[in-house]
Amino acid sequence: MNLDKLKEKFKLTSKQLIYLSVAVLSVILIMMLNSFESNDEDTTDTETIPDVSSEYAEELKLQLEEIISKIDGVGEVTVMLTIESSASYVYTTDIEKDELETKTETVIIGNKEALIERIDNPQVSGVLVVCTGGDRAVIQEQVIKAVSTVLDIPSNKVYVAKSN
Repeated sequence: MNLDKLKEKFKLTSKQLIYLSVAVLSVILIMMLNSFESNDEDTTDTETIPDVSSEYAEELKLQLEEIISKIDGVGEVTVMLTIESSASYVYTTDIEKDELETKTETVIIGNKEALIERIDNPQVSGVLVVCTGGDRAVIQEQVIKAVSTVLDIPSNKVYVAKSN
């Protein structure tokens, strides 16, 4: 469309048309910059939260293998854990009380990052222990008691088998 036709159609002066064009281009530029900025923030948010669940499960597995192998008659040990869910984050909140209402807000630090108060580790839902002495009832009972005590899970969630 021709600029003269725009001026006639909207009854604008040349100066008003220039101001309008600059304003429209500014709005478009700001929208583009905001879309780039929000995409960058999304990627950094996911990168800053570590995968605590898999690290926790691996560390727990290694600790169980080490401690179970020290039980007399067990021998070599391999442990497999089943994790019920992922780790959950509990964020620090700020509570403001006045006469009529209470406001609770998550504490934000830095660039839109919530302050983590604690990380609740995932729950273990089952354990398989394969060991050299796993065919003997006495060893099975000791291992089941040890694992269920350490993880605070019922003994029917622990299975002990003999390795080949």
